[in-house]
Order: sequence, then structure tokens, then C-alpha cells
Amino acid sequence: MSAKKEVQTINWTVLALFVLAGMVFAGNTFGSMMNATPDAYDGMQSRIEIRWDQELLVFAVILGLCTVLLGILWKRLFPHNVPLAIILGGFWYFLLFQVTVVGWAGLAGILGLVVAVGAGVIMMVVYALGERRWRLRGR
Repeated sequence: MSAKKEVQTINWTVLALFVLAGMVFAGNTFGSMMNATPDAYDGMQSRIEIRWDQELLVFAVILGLCTVLLGILWKRLFPHNVPLAIILGGFWYFLLFQVTVVGWAGLAGILGLVVAVGAGVIMMVVYALGERRWRLRGR
């Protein structure tokens, strides 16, 4: 298996795992808030409430433009394209929680963003060091 094929396999596997984990975590968070009884709902410090203000709209437009730019430059950015997609996905995940949740449950969006940025940066550093090593070996 060539190095490029290995990197592609790693990229898509990690991306699929992050998408699956994000869906499960978001579903669990929203499900626990939606299934609360009215008595428990009054005592909860988090609730589902749509908050779509100007700052979030600007943030969404910037994220949309970054996502389109990543799509346009997808092949040129290899092998860093999927780590960048993971980081952008983390920002979309954060936006989802900022728009739909009020209270402590919004920390789930921040946690998702931190994990996505951390994993994306680690992947990019590993790929950058790997590319340097592959060039020194003459591959």
C-alpha cells in the first residue's frame, strides 16, 4: 500500500469516527433535554431555545465561506484536507450548540470544538513531519 493510500485511509477513518461520535454526543445531549419532565425542566439549568442573533449569523456566514473554500481547494490541500475538515466540523458543532441550547449544555459544543481542533492539529503536525521524513528518504 502506498503512503498516499495509507494517509487517505487514515483520514477517512478518523473523519468517520468524529462524525459518528459527534452525532451520538449531540443526540444524547439533545435527547436528555427533550425527554425531561416539566418538573425536572424547571430545575434544569439548560434548555433548548433557538437563539439566532447577528453575531451567530456572521459566524455562520464565515464558516460557510471557509467550508466552500475548503471544498474548492480539497485536492490541493492533501493530506491536510481532512484535518481541516475536522476542525471546520468542530466549529459547525460549536455553532449548533450556540444556536440551539441555553445554559450549561452549551459546553458540549465547546468540548466538541476543543477535541476537533486538537485532533486536527495533531494530524496536521504528524503529516507535516511525515512528509519531511518521506522527502529526506527520497520517496
